[in-house]
Amino acid sequence: MSTTQTLARHPAEDAPVAWRLYVESFETARVVYLELNGVSVEQLRTRERELLSEGSGVDVVLRLPIETAQQLGLSSIVPPESWESVCRDKDERIRRGIERLRGSVTRYDDPTEPAADE
Repeated sequence: MSTTQTLARHPAEDAPVAWRLYVESFETARVVYLELNGVSVEQLRTRERELLSEGSGVDVVLRLPIETAQQLGLSSIVPPESWESVCRDKDERIRRGIERLRGSVTRYDDPTEPAADE
């Protein structure tokens, strides 16, 4: 079972770059992830200004606060009901994720065969 919920995506079939906007079910911070596949990078630096990579064709995953995603307009490409669920309290999202998982697994002590009476 996946722990991510895709909010919006664009496959690379008709474009050089594929992307996906998603949330992690058990993420406790109010963030979304923007995954970019096959992007060209001019320069990539850490906060310490150390050059990491130059070139093209890399995959990048950005972890963005919900507020930043809204400022960038990413909320406009997501169905309103999905965006509202992202903005809801994280504790509620975690509880719902656990409930979803609970129905997909069997307890370790559930008997698979009848117990033998001795």
